[in-house]
Amino acid sequence: MLLIHTSSVSNRLRYIASLLVKEILGIEVRLTTSSEEFNGYDGPKISYDRKPFGDGLFIEASELLFESTIKPIGVRSSTFDGVPVLFESDNPLSALPFDPFAAAFYMVSRYEEYHPHQKDSFGRYLVTESIAWKAKFLEIPVVHCWAEMLEGLLCKHYPGLKFHHQAYHYVPTIDIDHAWCYLGRTFARTMGGFGRSFLNGHFQEISDRFSVLAGMSPDPYDSYSFISKVHEPYANNPLFFVLFADYGGNDNNVSIHAEVFRRLIVNMDQHGKVGIHPSLTSGKHLSKFEDEYEGLCEVLDRDVAMSRQHFLKLSLPRTYRTLIQLGITDDYSMGYASHSGFRAGIAIPFPFYDLAKDEATSLMIHSVTLMDVTMRDYLRLSKVESLEKISNMIQTIRAVNGEFVSLWHNESLGDTGRWQGWRSVYEEMVKLASS
Repeated sequence: MLLIHTSSVSNRLRYIASLLVKEILGIEVRLTTSSEEFNGYDGPKISYDRKPFGDGLFIEASELLFESTIKPIGVRSSTFDGVPVLFESDNPLSALPFDPFAAAFYMVSRYEEYHPHQKDSFGRYLVTESIAWKAKFLEIPVVHCWAEMLEGLLCKHYPGLKFHHQAYHYVPTIDIDHAWCYLGRTFARTMGGFGRSFLNGHFQEISDRFSVLAGMSPDPYDSYSFISKVHEPYANNPLFFVLFADYGGNDNNVSIHAEVFRRLIVNMDQHGKVGIHPSLTSGKHLSKFEDEYEGLCEVLDRDVAMSRQHFLKLSLPRTYRTLIQLGITDDYSMGYASHSGFRAGIAIPFPFYDLAKDEATSLMIHSVTLMDVTMRDYLRLSKVESLEKISNMIQTIRAVNGEFVSLWHNESLGDTGRWQGWRSVYEEMVKLASS
C-alpha cells in the first residue's frame, strides 16, 4: 500500500489518487493527515504538500486539488524526460519537477471545458481550445506517462513494491445513425426521397431505391452480417449505439415505429450490446431524451446502461448529469470528431468527476480515440494512411495497457459510395486490435 500524507484530504485528491495509483498502477493507496501514522509507516509513502514532511518521497503540491471551486488557471506545458507535463514545480526538493496528481486531475476532469470557450457549428468544444492540442500531445496518453514516472520513483525507493497493471483490451463500437439507406422509412419520406432524386437528376438513386424496396438488391447501409462475421473469430462482439429518435434536422434515422427496425435492434442486442445514441435535439430537452431512452428500453425489454452522444456533442456537466439521472452507467462520447487522440489524456475508463458539485460520480467514461469519419472526412486520410494511424494508435494504447475504443458506422461498412473499400480497413483494424 502507498501512504500519502497531506495537509488536507479533499474530494479531488481522493479521486485522482485512486485513479492514478490504484487503477493505473494497481496498488492500494491511502491518504492521511496524521503525522503519527505517516512517521510510523515503514512501507512506501509520499508527502504531498507545499513543504516536505517526514522521511518519505516528497512531491510539491499545487493548489488545484485543495480547492473546491472552478476558476481560471493559466496552465502551461513544459517537458520532462521528453514527456509533456503540466503544473511545473521549481522546488529542488520535489521528487518530480511537476505535480502529477494535479496534472492528471486537470486532464480527466476536463477542467478546461468548464471555462468560456469557442465552439463549432454543432456547439461542441473545439479541439484547438485544448491544452493537448496547443502543446501537441493530443495523441499521447499523458496521464499514463505521468503514472509511469510515479511508478519509476516508487520502484527506485521501494524496490519490493509490486504493481498490478490492467490488461489491454479492445472495444469495437458502431453508431447506427441511419439503420438503412432506403428501408424502414415512412411512405411520405420514401416518396420524398424519390422526388428529391428526380428533381436533382439523380436517376441512379431512383433505380437503387426501387431495387432495394422491391427486394431485388440489399440496402447500401445493410452491413450487419459483415459486422457479425468480421468479429466472430475474435469473440469481441461490438457495442451498437442506436439513434432512436423522431425524424428532424440532423436526427434522421429510420422510423422508430417500423417493425423491421425494432427487430434489427433486438438482433443487434443478441449479437453484441445495444446502447442509446441520444439525438441532438434531446440535448436541449430532457423530456425528449427521456422519451428516446424509454422507447429503446421498451424495444429491448431491459434497462439501457450505455450511451454515446450523437455527433459526440458534450456539454459539461449537463450532459453527464442527464445520463446519471436516467440510469446510464457508461458513456462512450469522450473524443473529438475532428481529430484522433486522447481528449482526457487517458486510455482507461474513469469515473466522471462533476467539478461544479466537486464530487466523483458513478458514471464511467470511456475514451473514443479513433473514428472512421475523423480519418476520411476531417483529416482527409487515404485508406493506407488511415491504417497507419490505426496501427500507431493501437500500439500506443497497448503500451499503457489501455482500452482501445474504435468508432465506426454501419453505413461506412456498407462498402458503397464514398465508403467504397473501407471494409478492408475495418477488417485489418479488428485483426490488429484483437490479436
